[in-house]
Amino acid sequence: MTDLYYDPYDYTIDADPYPVWKRLRDESPVYHNEQHGFYALSRYDDVLNGLLDTPTFLSGHGIVLEMITEEPYDIPMMIMMDPPAHTKLRALVSRAFTPRRIAGLEHKVAELCRAFFDAIEGEAEFDYVDRFAGLLPPTVILSLVGYPEGHAQEFRERTDQSLHVEEGGTMRNKFRDPLVGENGEIANEAFAILPELMEQRRKDPQDDLISGLVQAEIEEGGEQRPLTLEEILAFVQLLSSAGTETVARLLGFAAVTLARFPDQRRLLVDDPSLIPNAVEELLRYEAPSPIQSRWVARDVELHDTRIPRGSRVSLLNGSGDRDDRHFDAPDRFDVRRVIDRHLAFGYGTHFCIGAALARLEGKVALAETLRRYPSWEVDEARLERVHTSTVRGYSAVPMRVR
Repeated sequence: MTDLYYDPYDYTIDADPYPVWKRLRDESPVYHNEQHGFYALSRYDDVLNGLLDTPTFLSGHGIVLEMITEEPYDIPMMIMMDPPAHTKLRALVSRAFTPRRIAGLEHKVAELCRAFFDAIEGEAEFDYVDRFAGLLPPTVILSLVGYPEGHAQEFRERTDQSLHVEEGGTMRNKFRDPLVGENGEIANEAFAILPELMEQRRKDPQDDLISGLVQAEIEEGGEQRPLTLEEILAFVQLLSSAGTETVARLLGFAAVTLARFPDQRRLLVDDPSLIPNAVEELLRYEAPSPIQSRWVARDVELHDTRIPRGSRVSLLNGSGDRDDRHFDAPDRFDVRRVIDRHLAFGYGTHFCIGAALARLEGKVALAETLRRYPSWEVDEARLERVHTSTVRGYSAVPMRVR
């Protein structure tokens, strides 16, 4: 048997991490990579406990492995903050993701799906990501945020570029610089129109996130103050990027996985009521964001191993969701599986705030795909993957339809 080695930056491992993750769970549940200087927890219970224990496993020092530093970040991005600051900001943005608001988007999402498919009607072969899965999420999330129509393609391309990591490289410097420069310039061109949109919403509020944020106030030092441009930019950038990237990967995985398991696809065609559970099984089976990293605030003893304070730890939720200690036959894809709780959206304080929207998009997009194309094949030789240390999935899924 070869030596056990796990490296999230290795393209070969990332293409199929499940054999390595199984060995981690069985042989080294507290794994230490000396080359890159991090620990990894891979069992379901350990990952879940790590996600819940926010006083020990901190997000404020960075949440992507190579970004984590000894000192916490000072940018106001909610995902990279710890309570109580995180709690205050999350309460503001959660207003845009109420169950009623999300449920009200179902008809619009279905209309968008049909329009994207109408545009490729009659084509026997197309790239499912390029023509559908990569366009739907940014169109939906940008509309929710308050962007005008027509920015989805540009935004998707810039998001892909900002997250891409060359083989052997890292994202180490991608979040170090301030979001807004000293002269008020915004570094990321995809968000350059935000000040203009904020001013429009101050004068004429709409039913969108930007309107809510420009009118919101936050308590600081016993007084209420409006949000700064940098705080609003951090909200918009986080929600738009995360909402674009993860849902696109979920839908890409859906196309590939259902082509590999046509019997499961036929179950969904014959009984569409299974689709919501199929989305949960897809999330468990192929998590779009399978690694959540943290900075350790105190010494931790686990499985006879000490993780020292100041260490970097990767919580492998994608591995936890394939743990046979929690799931029966976890490597089997089963749209009828009874799932008590999976970890694809994280858990606890940092549970994905857009989970309900992602589920809605996944459910509607999968239903519309199956309605339009009950059967398809994927050219696996031409599949292309995204490459980051935190997101997995396909950037190109060549599909042949009947």
